Amino acid sequence: MLPLFLRDAPLTRRAFLRGGTRSALASAVAGGFGTSLLAACGGANDNTQAIDTPRLASVENFRDLAGDADGYPTADGRRLRRGVFYRSGTLAPDDNDAATLNRLQIQAVHNLRTLNEASLAPDRVPSGATRDLADIAPFDFASAAPASAAAASAWMTEAQRRLVIDATARAHLGVVFTRLANTAGPQIIHGATGKDRTGWAAALLLAIAGVPLDVIVQDYLLTNSVAAAAIQLRIDAHAARIGTDTANVAPLFRAQSATLEAAFDQMQQSFGTLTDYLVKGLAIAQADIEMLRARLVL
Repeated sequence: MLPLFLRDAPLTRRAFLRGGTRSALASAVAGGFGTSLLAACGGANDNTQAIDTPRLASVENFRDLAGDADGYPTADGRRLRRGVFYRSGTLAPDDNDAATLNRLQIQAVHNLRTLNEASLAPDRVPSGATRDLADIAPFDFASAAPASAAAASAWMTEAQRRLVIDATARAHLGVVFTRLANTAGPQIIHGATGKDRTGWAAALLLAIAGVPLDVIVQDYLLTNSVAAAAIQLRIDAHAARIGTDTANVAPLFRAQSATLEAAFDQMQQSFGTLTDYLVKGLAIAQADIEMLRARLVL
């Protein structure tokens, strides 16, 4: 069953993103989750377990949805199960990384990109895995020419809000979640860079699992360190193309907490609760939502 704070209460920006979730995180840390949470979110600790999620040189932003170390904590004192769902950018591994992915025994790859994107940069799916194409439109970064970092942040916020409410994106994302719930074995969900479409899908899955929003935001921000080199290349190329300073376009390509918070805020405005967004907005059956939580939570 979904945790109470995600089921029926209205998701106000203050209570959901700032108040209740910080309290839930504080409870989790008080319950002994502090050190592993730091490790999962990129912090350092001498006693942290060795990270066993493979680091793929040729696949951008590849990581376990549940985090590293012992898995992210949930608001009710449990932990996420690792090795269930992975997330990434375009799945085009070289031979060495393809062999690594094969060892994970991936059963399905859910590609959030459009047919055109997939044609230009085809996936290399692990041996034995099925594939599907969600055909969710990417953000049109080519059209963005912000005059300042603030304008770039505003552009990203608006694009993220549109992703949350777009009818086609909702329908296709709902199909992906239904397949995730009903496919046995490890699976990968990915977009082009693993930040925008994949970032929202990952945030929703973590919310379904009952992970506190503070932790969900920190997971979202991990893209900035995991994919730092690729992000900088995009920033430099876009700034050169439109003739502006890199600082003016950096927010387009770096994950920002305000962007994800805006997505949850839009969800609240349009649907009221997470449950209504999942059931009415994404047309996911309640049984499949419960299945996703059961698969994710130890």
